[in-house]
Amino acid sequence: MLADGTVTGTLKHVTDYTQFNDAVPAEQEGYFFPFKLTKTGTKMTFKKNGEESKKDIAWEAMNVFRVTKTDTFEVIVDGESVVTFNFAKATFAE
Repeated sequence: MLADGTVTGTLKHVTDYTQFNDAVPAEQEGYFFPFKLTKTGTKMTFKKNGEESKKDIAWEAMNVFRVTKTDTFEVIVDGESVVTFNFAKATFAE
């Protein structure tokens, strides 16, 4: 990953990843991006493509996003933007 949040490298297509969302089978397949937050806090908000996808959830260091090449994900910890990931330079392999 580059300092500006650009993700590089290869993401491989995954199936049957029930730990991501065991209740929604359609979300158990795709490209997953695991990351560790070094910024600590109490609450996190995630924005996918500028829209809140999770708001004020309990802070966790280890996280996973299900992504596509055109997605951006902003991570906000206790009201402070920490990073915005983008995947335009990543390779998506089957």
